[in-house]
Amino acid sequence: MELQCSKQARKLLNLRCFNMKIYKIFYLILILPSLMNAEEVLNETVYWELTRVDSKIEEKKFDEAEKILKYWYKKSWRSRSYNKAVIARTYGFFLYQQERYDEAIEKLQVSYDENAFPLQEATTLVQALAQLYTTQGDIPSAKELLLDFIEDANKSPKPVPGMHNIYALTALIYASEKNYDLAYDYINLAISLSTSFREDWYQLKFAIEYNKEDFLAAEVSAKELLLNRPEKKRYYVQLSAVYNILEKYDLSLATMEVSYMKGLLDKPEEFTTLASFYLYKKNPAMSAKVLEKAISDENIIFDNTNAKLLADSWLFAKERLKSLEVIDRSLGDDPDDIKLIKQYINIAFSAFKWNEVISGVQKANEAGYEDDGKYALMKGIAYFEMDLIKNAQNSFIEASNSKKYKDQGAAWLEYLKALNG
Repeated sequence: MELQCSKQARKLLNLRCFNMKIYKIFYLILILPSLMNAEEVLNETVYWELTRVDSKIEEKKFDEAEKILKYWYKKSWRSRSYNKAVIARTYGFFLYQQERYDEAIEKLQVSYDENAFPLQEATTLVQALAQLYTTQGDIPSAKELLLDFIEDANKSPKPVPGMHNIYALTALIYASEKNYDLAYDYINLAISLSTSFREDWYQLKFAIEYNKEDFLAAEVSAKELLLNRPEKKRYYVQLSAVYNILEKYDLSLATMEVSYMKGLLDKPEEFTTLASFYLYKKNPAMSAKVLEKAISDENIIFDNTNAKLLADSWLFAKERLKSLEVIDRSLGDDPDDIKLIKQYINIAFSAFKWNEVISGVQKANEAGYEDDGKYALMKGIAYFEMDLIKNAQNSFIEASNSKKYKDQGAAWLEYLKALNG
């Protein structure tokens, strides 16, 4: 389970996870100053100009909105200007909405570099900028930004709101670099600060634990994921796999059973894995039932591999006739499969199905199998049980001419001679 940052990063680090339209972001930008100290407030003119930008965006007059933003962005501002920082941030989000990502990064970085925002307001900006860097493939810049902000936040005498998101992003970046120890520290810190269950964070935590081969911890994370998202099949399969690694086989089977009963299995290998597990745990009848239903529902195909598993399941369940029916059906699709033919003969013999033994040996001969005397002997016994003595005698003569079964063939011929007096 090697972490793939190219996929997971896009899922966890996508700016759209904010789940708000850009005009809502602008609205927040406008009201935030009223929540800050008096020193961090917008110039009244800037405030109303950004309100105009918001209106233009709602009217889809994007060119006019950008014209306003560009004008105010290019104005000369004092160093560490709160006004410049807010304008650059607004402009950056606007450019992101227009899918002009490189320009968006430039403006958002300028906003951050102004160093004008209090930490609690800068958190969202840092999160957005780090996400954007990551989705554009610039992991080093995202990492540098996050660690720089964490260093500043650690100097704050008061807790900085939103740091759990920063820590989670940092964890993902370290995990993508396979620095699992640091990644683990950061994701645990993020989870400890969060007041709600975050599925993506626990997914990352589990993946890190799995890669670290800390399967006891992975078991705990897998349980947490399943407890909070019981409708998702992957978490049953995941927990079952961990139980299997930890040699908790009963729990592994039980977890897969629950998934099966909930109707969550849909991949062929999931049904065959469950069936094999039942067979391993000496419940062959259940193994056969799972396979038969999966075949009937077209969740798995009836090929030689699955036919053999199904036949073995019925055989171990002491349902020899059902096992024989499965192999007979499979031979209809592949009449020259020697392994299946031999299995068919052996099961038919153990089930005392003499006609099937004889037809099986005939199938083997037609498929070009070179008998070492075993099947000639079995065919002779089948004929004998059917009271076809002449046929039995011919088969025993054939067996007696073999190297391996000549003694048994000769013994049967002596027995037939004794019966005839």
